[in-house]
Amino acid sequence: MRLLVQPTAADWERWSALITEENLEIEALEFSMPALLADQETAEREAARYRETGRVASVHGAFIDVNPASGDPQFRALSERRCRFSCALAKSLGAEWVTFHSSCFPFLRGGYLDRWAAVCADFYGALAEEYALTICIENSPDLDPGPMAALMRRCGPGVRVCLDFGHANYSRAPLRQWFDAVGDWFYCFHLSDNKGQFDDHLPLGQGTVDWALADRLWRELDRDTPMTFEVGGVEGVRTSLAFLREGYFGMEK
Repeated sequence: MRLLVQPTAADWERWSALITEENLEIEALEFSMPALLADQETAEREAARYRETGRVASVHGAFIDVNPASGDPQFRALSERRCRFSCALAKSLGAEWVTFHSSCFPFLRGGYLDRWAAVCADFYGALAEEYALTICIENSPDLDPGPMAALMRRCGPGVRVCLDFGHANYSRAPLRQWFDAVGDWFYCFHLSDNKGQFDDHLPLGQGTVDWALADRLWRELDRDTPMTFEVGGVEGVRTSLAFLREGYFGMEK
């Protein structure tokens, strides 16, 4: 089982201790934030800190207002630059994959969805090839797996799905539908809990995600799927690890 966390510079010593103690890997999240993207000196200093760990497996790509299928050429160009920055960073940190949010407006279908899927498939496919990375698309803010399935049907092997269990929990589709519709493209998971309405990033077991069902569906996949905790800090990860050790996702009791 490959388990990842998203450490922060503000609590780096505690994160480092936890990562070593539990033999965890890292998904670098901080570089997706606009404040750090705008501060090159700090970004370079933090990148060196991450690089020294030798544990960065993934980068969470830029996502704030990012939409590489935007109909406005200027917003689209900025989004593409943000995504390329994330990929270049991932290569410099030794990461294997980058995760981007889908950014598909959830209440439109038809021509909008067709264009979004076509543009994103071309763009993400090009990124995967150019940077020799796996590009994962996360279900956010998707209400159902339809847009993700439309995208994946157009993509080659370098573009895959990151299923966020927390996001699926407040979507309009049951969890099994996500697995049925896009499970063939799953590459990794994001783990958090919530109460079915908001993206609360609660520790596992403190919301309404059906983890017993999630565990059964995961076992049916029968393949390795790295999992990243998004549970609000060091103590949230410790609580979530204890929860998984009750017998979920192959963790020993």
